[in-house]
Amino acid sequence: MPLDAITVASRVMADDLFRLNVVSQNLANGGTAGYKKELVAARPFLDYLETGELRVPVSVPLLTSVLDMRQGTLTQTGNALDVALEAPGFFEVLGTDGPLYTRMGTFRLDDTGRLVTQAGVPVNGVSGEILLNGVSPRIDRQGRVFEGENAVAQLKVVRFTSPAALTPLGGGLYRAAAPGEVVTDALQIRQGFVESSNVEALPEMLRIIELVRRFESAQRVIQNYDGMLGGAIQKLGEF
Repeated sequence: MPLDAITVASRVMADDLFRLNVVSQNLANGGTAGYKKELVAARPFLDYLETGELRVPVSVPLLTSVLDMRQGTLTQTGNALDVALEAPGFFEVLGTDGPLYTRMGTFRLDDTGRLVTQAGVPVNGVSGEILLNGVSPRIDRQGRVFEGENAVAQLKVVRFTSPAALTPLGGGLYRAAAPGEVVTDALQIRQGFVESSNVEALPEMLRIIELVRRFESAQRVIQNYDGMLGGAIQKLGEF
């Protein structure tokens, strides 16, 4: 089936709306500790065929988003409950519907002494929830938590073979499609530091400007083509 200008332009607009949503999400989380920005990617052609969406023009690939797992900058805070990962992996936390994952290591204690995220989600240790008696534990590079000379817990860090296994939920949290690998050594954890987002604001803002301009151009194509069709129909009606 030949592609007309309206079909092509509308597909460009739909793809640019997807890209705009991804870039906007990145900008909104530019200040979220540990946030990993999303990148737009074309899905493989085989995936495209398996969707059964053969009515979509095959000349335009379907889009998806993947996580950019590059390390963010570490900022020293001096807070004993702030921790940052200098290696791949995520801290596991206990969501209401199962484990979730985050690199936002800005932890605190709740009223019962549990180690939780700033939003109050319990942080998981290798042996379950982490209970502390004070706000100044010592956390070594392997994530072992000490109170005095006693090791009371170890942070549970999980790695995933592919960023595609993770779905962003907002607030620096991710859900995994399948279990990852629990890592207990060579974690390279830094106590008293927080990892910043790896989003660079200026390139993302320039990308938004580019997308808006291209969207407007595609919109004008549709308007002009629609005007041409309307004029042609009117002329034909005069015969």
